Amino acid sequence: MKSLLHPWFFLSFCLFLLSLSPACRIPLPDEPEIVDCRCQIWDWSNYDVPINTWPVGAVFASDSFRIDSETDPHAVTNAGNKLRFYLDPIRPTPPPEADNRFNMRAEIQTEPWDVQHPLGTEQWLGWRYTFGDNYRIDPTAPIVIFQNHPRVPGHPPLFSLEIAAYHRPTPAVGGEIQVINDVEEDRIVYPVKPMAGDQLDVVIHVVFGLEDSGKLQVWLNGTLYYDFSGATVYEGYEWGGRNKWGIYHHLHRDSTAVANSLAAGVPDMELFMGPLKMIQRDSSDPEYLQDAYLRVRPDAE
Repeated sequence: MKSLLHPWFFLSFCLFLLSLSPACRIPLPDEPEIVDCRCQIWDWSNYDVPINTWPVGAVFASDSFRIDSETDPHAVTNAGNKLRFYLDPIRPTPPPEADNRFNMRAEIQTEPWDVQHPLGTEQWLGWRYTFGDNYRIDPTAPIVIFQNHPRVPGHPPLFSLEIAAYHRPTPAVGGEIQVINDVEEDRIVYPVKPMAGDQLDVVIHVVFGLEDSGKLQVWLNGTLYYDFSGATVYEGYEWGGRNKWGIYHHLHRDSTAVANSLAAGVPDMELFMGPLKMIQRDSSDPEYLQDAYLRVRPDAE
């Protein structure tokens, strides 16, 4: 009898020890799913997105994310297993104490907001955007839909994805996705132009590093469009920043820009974000710098 029980006891004990390992811990009910012990998945249907509190921003998903909206409290909401981002520049009316006169931001960001990822940190990110059924291209103003921001005074994000406006930059006609690498002052428009109801699959691979060690790759709808090796952090500010998803209409600080968007027939914007997959490694990880595209790419729906 002992010879039959012993293997099961040994197996149970090993599983117990494995569950205690920080790299492969069994998640609690309100934590993101852990896949193959390195890839985390945030299925938004598992989390209640709170009404936002401006200007601090409400946290959710086990304090992994913070809402960054300016200033609509319902700019980010649940929509099944997706997040819904909605931005109307004039409704609701921003409070008198707001920094700007118009609503210009409906985003979430990783917590903590002031993170400084050390040189060598590697990230793989994968998610799917779905553009609202009433989405209209705004030819008058570019719109940021993803950014990594290091919070360096006077510096823009390290890199971002933006919907181009007409000739912003040339040769864009409006609506194309552009990759912006501000460390290299690089801005490239690609022939990916989502329309109403379309999906945009995004995978980003970054290694925060200096000229000899940095890496940035961007796949759009399964195609590797941007493949860069070089510095991915600012000189003198050598760290990676927090990731932000959603809608950032940065020109809408100005009443003329808002009037131009309205005149172009673009009164608002709606964008949905599906489950997020993320892998983060440092040089001590045995899989450091190994290809993880297939593990983070968005799943078919």
